[in-house]
Amino acid sequence: MARILTKALTLALLTLLIPRAGSAQELTLEECWRRAEAHYPLSRQYALIEQTKDYSLSNASKRYHPQLTLNAKASYQSEVTKMPLDFASLGIPISLPEVERDQYGVTIDVSQLLWDGGRTAATCATINSEAEVNRAETDVSLYALRRRVSEIYFALLLLSEQQSYNDLFHEEVLRTKHKVETLINGGVATSSDLDAVEADRIRSERTRSEYLALRHSYLGALSLLMGDTLSDSTKLRFPTAEIAEQKHKTRPELHVLDRQTQALDARRKELSASLLPTLGLFAQGGYARPGLNLLDRDFAPYYIVGARLSWSLGNLYTHRNNKRLLSTQERSLDLKRETFITNQQIEITNKTGALEKVRTQLHYDNELIALRRRVYSSSVAKMEHGTLSGADLMRDLTQVRLAEQEKILHQVQYLQLLYDLRWLSGV
Repeated sequence: MARILTKALTLALLTLLIPRAGSAQELTLEECWRRAEAHYPLSRQYALIEQTKDYSLSNASKRYHPQLTLNAKASYQSEVTKMPLDFASLGIPISLPEVERDQYGVTIDVSQLLWDGGRTAATCATINSEAEVNRAETDVSLYALRRRVSEIYFALLLLSEQQSYNDLFHEEVLRTKHKVETLINGGVATSSDLDAVEADRIRSERTRSEYLALRHSYLGALSLLMGDTLSDSTKLRFPTAEIAEQKHKTRPELHVLDRQTQALDARRKELSASLLPTLGLFAQGGYARPGLNLLDRDFAPYYIVGARLSWSLGNLYTHRNNKRLLSTQERSLDLKRETFITNQQIEITNKTGALEKVRTQLHYDNELIALRRRVYSSSVAKMEHGTLSGADLMRDLTQVRLAEQEKILHQVQYLQLLYDLRWLSGV
């Protein structure tokens, strides 16, 4: 039954509210979303995130490039190595050379990492995860922009339809004014009856100017969001209930929490990799005094090559606490997810209740308008027979106008609530 009623309401909305085709620019809500997101300054954040990720990955991968270090030193030491033998006291004419106390040297050290225990791979995974988190957080901000655009869009739709119905009301007031003038000439009505009609004519013109000013203001706000100038002739297409009820996706806020959980997993792998040793090759070439021969007093070149296994055990002291910290952060994310879903369900429940209320109101709007129309037609007949004042006639016409305005409001509210539900569930 609910589906049948929804389709009937949708057909009524399409029949009554879709603007007539013309040469003016026509926009859809989805088009406004797309253009606003493309223009919004934050949308350029995606490129910056990608660049940051590429630079960080490039830096991490350079850990496996050969590392060069140039060193130079000059020193003076208070003591040097000596042989604890006195050959002169033994009558042996031999003197041993001594190491110079001032020493100089220039060296070039080259190291090549062969295996780092998975640190580089874990670091790259962490960089990718953090980039995904940043992208998801940007998605959330742009998703919130959609709601702002939707609010302005539906406000413009409401103003446009109210303006159209006000124009119809104004035309009816003019027709009523013509009738009253005819009745005055026939002696059936008085000038006070004409004054009552004239007051409603002025009020309708004032209302039209108010609608135009508000529409211009809202179009200006939408223009700023979209980065385009929208003229007063711009037409906004009424969205349909079928589009609003399309299959929903996951909210971007939940994507952020998922990406943050993945980032914690990457950091956990990075933490485990920090406990493993590293293996590499090294080479050193130098020119120094002394060289490798400490007893040689002349400058001499030399080189050293080899392999090095390094295993730092200092991370063991903090490893357990770091793992607990990551687990605590993961539980915090779970609580945030649970809280968000709870609040989301509360909002959806409230919007669903409001939607049912508006659907019920729409069910009675046409019947109420028809009754008000019949009352007004009867009042016109009474006016023509001189049994009803102009003020009473305009009161009944105003009731027709108010009933039509309520119907417009309910129609726009109905669609806006559908889109709110779509936004809450994930577009």
